[in-house]
Amino acid sequence: MIRASIMQCQDVIIGRMHFSETGELVFLTAAGDLLGRGYGIWVCEEQVIGFQLDVFQYEASSTKHVQAEPHRFRGIAVIPEKKGSWLGEWYFLSSQSPPRLVGKFHACRSTGSLILPALSSKPLPDLPNAKSKVIERLDKLLEPLPMMQPSWVPHHLPGNISNIYYVRNFLEPKQVEEFERIIDKTCDWERMSTRDTQEFGSSGMCPCGRSLMRVALPPWQATMVDALSTLGVFHSVLFPANSVRLNSYRPGQGIFPHLDGPVYYPRVAIVSLGTQCVFDFYPRMDTDLDEDQRGFSWDRDKEVPASPDLPPGTKPELSLLLEPGSLLVFDEDAFVYNRHGIASVDEDEIGPQVKNAADIGLSPGDTLKRGKKRVSLTIRHLLPRCGCNTLL
Repeated sequence: MIRASIMQCQDVIIGRMHFSETGELVFLTAAGDLLGRGYGIWVCEEQVIGFQLDVFQYEASSTKHVQAEPHRFRGIAVIPEKKGSWLGEWYFLSSQSPPRLVGKFHACRSTGSLILPALSSKPLPDLPNAKSKVIERLDKLLEPLPMMQPSWVPHHLPGNISNIYYVRNFLEPKQVEEFERIIDKTCDWERMSTRDTQEFGSSGMCPCGRSLMRVALPPWQATMVDALSTLGVFHSVLFPANSVRLNSYRPGQGIFPHLDGPVYYPRVAIVSLGTQCVFDFYPRMDTDLDEDQRGFSWDRDKEVPASPDLPPGTKPELSLLLEPGSLLVFDEDAFVYNRHGIASVDEDEIGPQVKNAADIGLSPGDTLKRGKKRVSLTIRHLLPRCGCNTLL
């Protein structure tokens, strides 16, 4: 069991840590109305132990989005010669600056209950020279955050909306055909005026009434989700993504500009099958900037999460032509503040805002007629709103 302080604030981190023999570390929050978990690594030199932990925590009742990246912490302590509690240094790790000492932590072996020790007021023990070796080993094991890994740099789109990534040939043509065949054979669509849809990965309400029960994804979807997690799209703390929504569009159908709600971790991966279409991102609206004013309501007429109407004549800030087999990932501000949608047209016009037009050999003013059907897989992580472990 562990409790840690940050700048005189007690119990900022409080919960249970599990140390594996292979050097991995798992953290589960046990702090009242907070939900969350963490994942990390640990090393040991002589009697000095050090660990690094990526933690997601949020209030169960909050209407705000969780942080787009985990909070990173480091703990360093001397293991007592006899069984007992540890008192150690607690650091905050920023991607922009060196580790910063922000407090201390107190840990003791769990007895099976959730009773935690009080945070000791004793001074921190002197740490021997092995501390520097522990820090050196931890620094070498520290990996960049998922979407900051070098492999994603070529797929990042420049522009006023900064958190968008596009991979043209994520799936091979044969994979696209196979997935289309599976979908045609197995999907039981809910018919809507704007599109047909089916949700996978969640079903009925949890007995407590605060979360949805998780249901296993079909094997072909689970394989894709595992691949995305391996590539870093979804952080290991949140592994695996647990919600897949299939949308099917006929020519002339689309989806109104909207924002996905804070029920999701603020990152989405969209895999496109079938015909191409132009996918639009819109400029930020003042009405969308205050997350305290957002709810979880549904617009029955537009068939999207409810939000105020865009001003008449609002044009997309950035657009992409989504090709069959492509992967679109967007997160952080692009997810939270920039609405996205697909125009309800039979034919897409290529405007100057279509960032990948030249890559496909198109120019502003060109038009592309949509084919018979487009199917998209919208892959997200639905966050639990209770501590019943239905989504852990």
